Amino acid sequence: MIIRTSAIDRLINEALIAGVDTVLNLGAGLDTRPYRMKLPASLRWVELDFPNIVELKDSTLAEYRPVCKLERVGIDLLDRPSRNKILARYGTTSKNTLVITEGVLSYFSIHDAATLASELHATPSIRFWIQDFDNAGKRRLPRGWGAKLKAAPFLFQVKDWFEFFEKYGWRSSQVITSFEESQRINRPYPLDFPFGLILRAIPKTMSQKILSLSGAVLMQRAATPSGKPLNRSENLSATSPSFTHSRANAARAPISIT
Repeated sequence: MIIRTSAIDRLINEALIAGVDTVLNLGAGLDTRPYRMKLPASLRWVELDFPNIVELKDSTLAEYRPVCKLERVGIDLLDRPSRNKILARYGTTSKNTLVITEGVLSYFSIHDAATLASELHATPSIRFWIQDFDNAGKRRLPRGWGAKLKAAPFLFQVKDWFEFFEKYGWRSSQVITSFEESQRINRPYPLDFPFGLILRAIPKTMSQKILSLSGAVLMQRAATPSGKPLNRSENLSATSPSFTHSRANAARAPISIT
């Protein structure tokens, strides 16, 4: 989590250098970047998440002052009509918008991810998109993970993460792998058994390549998307009930602005 947070912080700063004036943090959870990062006072930062999470943050952080213009909106991100109204509202009042979906896309079905990508691209002022990615493709989870993720399984697994989003008008501009960031901040990458044991047994160059399959990416809007949203019949899992469950449960965790 710390590695991912650090990488995304860096990508946000890159987007700000490119002139971003509005940030839409979809599924913001308990993120506190508007309080802890050095952000322009003129920046508009909008957090979107379930109403109960918004209420929790409003009450818990009432005594703290954000460094930029902060707004919160209670919404189910899979409610497309409500989501599109919000995209239209902020899209028409912004010239250069950054979208963040940290810890969100893994719980989306392939159809839901494709639809979101298309709708973001259809909003002209949305020019950048930060995602955390897992480009290992479809595979079996390590032993013991199935039980842990039963209530909130990972639904979004594609053969090539970057190729998938490029079809919908989003190309990678800057990539920070988990391995790269763990080395930069001198924090060893956490590895579960038996995966960690296997990685230590194979050549270092091979293990580094495997660890570079995840990280964070700053996507930039391309001129014309080459794909179209999937039909639900084309998707292995068209619904994402676990997304609602997992995001709602985030309200049980403590909030920290350090």
